[in-house]
Amino acid sequence: MGMMDGLITLLGILMGVGAATGDAQLVIISGLVGGIANSFGTSVGFYTSEQAERGQQIEFYKKKRNVKIKETSRYIHSKTEIYLETGFSFLAGAAALVFPIIPFFFTIPIFESMAMSFVISIAMLYMLGYKIGQLNNENALRSGFKYMLIGILSSLVALVIGEFLKGVLLGSRVV
Repeated sequence: MGMMDGLITLLGILMGVGAATGDAQLVIISGLVGGIANSFGTSVGFYTSEQAERGQQIEFYKKKRNVKIKETSRYIHSKTEIYLETGFSFLAGAAALVFPIIPFFFTIPIFESMAMSFVISIAMLYMLGYKIGQLNNENALRSGFKYMLIGILSSLVALVIGEFLKGVLLGSRVV
């Protein structure tokens, strides 16, 4: 939780800002700020979701009068478990920033940095999707390709938006 959406969000930011500005420094700043903000938002959303689920679990077992409280504790998320998983969600999202943003630190043309970042991100999405497929006893190859496709679509949407905004906000010709 956190790494998949962190990668997809970051990829969109890197492609969109790169297309709109052509400035590696702005891409780095936007990627880091957006990526960390996304990690924080995702972890808060995860925390909220888990707290709500915990409340539902508690209500469910309250209604079952013949179930002892000790027996239910293994079925109800503990607060410690929720805090730890929330922290891991934030760290996973932040970790997703590292590899895709590296190409922008080199003094290569921005579009080459974008291409390298795209390849890195798509490879990471494939590997995560593959692992998710394995964990769910599904076709791991298909799962990997599914998440790869999501990343590609995210990139394309971000590129179109970036080009559009470049034309509208910066007065450049939209390609």
